[in-house]
Amino acid sequence: MSNHLRIALLLIVALLVGAGGGIFGYIYITGGSGEPSMSVEDALATRQANEAVISDAVGTAVAQAANEIIPAALGAAMQAERARQPIAFSIVSAESQASFTLDEDLRGVRTTVVGATSDVGGTIHVVLGQPSQSSIGDILISARTLTTDNDMRNRAVRSRILFSAQDENEFIVFEPRELSNFSADSIAVGETIGFDITGNLTVRGITQSVTFATQVTLDSAEQISGSAATTVLYADFGLTIPDVPSVSWVADEVELRLDFVARAG
Repeated sequence: MSNHLRIALLLIVALLVGAGGGIFGYIYITGGSGEPSMSVEDALATRQANEAVISDAVGTAVAQAANEIIPAALGAAMQAERARQPIAFSIVSAESQASFTLDEDLRGVRTTVVGATSDVGGTIHVVLGQPSQSSIGDILISARTLTTDNDMRNRAVRSRILFSAQDENEFIVFEPRELSNFSADSIAVGETIGFDITGNLTVRGITQSVTFATQVTLDSAEQISGSAATTVLYADFGLTIPDVPSVSWVADEVELRLDFVARAG
């Protein structure tokens, strides 16, 4: 739709139903459909292609060299060494969810708003024998596909809060920088470990350092699952809540949460 046509529609809406209706019309039109321009997987691939190629090539070369030069008699030593090597687990979007939670007064009733999306991706490199040596790649979340229980609110989020209808704001990015406060020195199948992840969270072009409290369970040799949560002030990311008649108050704090399943291979 051209800008001239958008403006004409907004003027018609404003004339027909007044200024209040014009605001809702603006939100509805500029909020877009919520359809992503690309998948999280494609966005991650674009962002990390060069690093992934180098890392995979080095890792494969090391593994091949180890298999060729370490004799079978050193099987126990090999197992110990493998426990110190990172295993890459990729987040399974279909079984994972990123969400935000905040409270507001909607038409005089205190309401808890939850927005969620399964469009999340990233890779976690786990060192089973020494979890503190593990690392996490960039985590990408589609801000455009975050949905609540109200379509007009969804459009307001895309149009006037996260501006995720615009391609440059489509993805929220978390870049982990430090893992700390581990609850155990190693992890085996069936066990859960707790730790903190500190990194840079970028929302709508503004970056802040945040720390997620995290729990991870080693479900099997091929799968991990867990959650990570933190609380932030949305104003720290330059976000504002639109002034609409039905909402009289919105809490300053927002809980951010990631519940995930990730698999090796």
